[in-house]
Amino acid sequence: MAPVIRAISKCPSLHAHVLMTGQHREIAAQALESFGILQLNWLKIAKGCHDLADQAGELLKGIRKHISEHHPEYVLTHGDTTTGFVGALAAFYGSVAVGHVEAGLRSGDLYDPFPEEANRRLADQLCHRMFAPTSIARDNLLREGISSDKILTTGNTVVDAVRHLAREIKPARELAELQGVLGPEKRIALVTTHRRENWGQPMRNICNAIKRSLNAHTDLQVVLPVHPNPAVKDVVVSVLEKVPRVHLVEPLSYETLIALERDADLILTDSGGIQEEAPEFGTPLLILRKTTERPEALTSGFAKLVGTNQKAIVDEVARILRSDQTKVDRKNPFGDGHASQRIAQAVETHINSTHDIKIRNVG
Repeated sequence: MAPVIRAISKCPSLHAHVLMTGQHREIAAQALESFGILQLNWLKIAKGCHDLADQAGELLKGIRKHISEHHPEYVLTHGDTTTGFVGALAAFYGSVAVGHVEAGLRSGDLYDPFPEEANRRLADQLCHRMFAPTSIARDNLLREGISSDKILTTGNTVVDAVRHLAREIKPARELAELQGVLGPEKRIALVTTHRRENWGQPMRNICNAIKRSLNAHTDLQVVLPVHPNPAVKDVVVSVLEKVPRVHLVEPLSYETLIALERDADLILTDSGGIQEEAPEFGTPLLILRKTTERPEALTSGFAKLVGTNQKAIVDEVARILRSDQTKVDRKNPFGDGHASQRIAQAVETHINSTHDIKIRNVG
């Protein structure tokens, strides 16, 4: 959302009021700082609340209170998180127009990924406007009976974010967070894994596949930013902590993560956002999930769905590393870098038209 916030701030008649719900506060603040966004409002919610129903209840109460105190004329919510869905619900309860950025993504399975697939479907039903990143996302919404005049195909704002940062970022090996981390080996695999559906044995399978791949490719090293959630951290550390050429690091700044995505020879991830970021650099991507709501990454040849089966992961890593040219030289299917301006313009048009109606009614 950082590029959207920046785009709104450039509209003379708009002001972006940023509300963060507080999960991983330091990581989020650092990421937004990369875009010069320092004015943040933090929601105070109970800590250590991991039950989804409890989380949703706390978020709904907090966001609804914030809306009633600050009286926004428009709310933008993003993606498929519980925060995104509950933000749309709170705005709906407050009779405030709400737009869904990254609307229309679908895996086709309500329980995979869980709860993200349900979150995005529910959010789309509550919104005044759906900002679909691709034509596939737009078609998904139309099939669900959403009127075409509620949908605007914009491209994905993550492409805007990546292009903004990539122009300024030095090579990964030169960045402070990775100095003394990366070894002299030529090849780098970036690995990220954190999703709820991969907790437990699936994540253990991923980690064991990494061990096997490193044994098979002695010129390969792995950088794995360890998610702070104990359900992730405990498994990753127990399997990979003492494995040579595995660099388990603290969560990285957004700039460093983008630099690694750009400079790596391959990426293994269960992240949704990285599926959209990696194609900007042509870095081959293995998706550690059973399903993806971003089929564009698959059909364009940037990514392959491998799940969490050890053999499938090891075989696909070997296939990529055997290739003479690992980078994929194709157009990013997720956008042209101007999604944020389209969203900001649509919001400004809506607010201005609402003001015109009010003035006419008063007259």
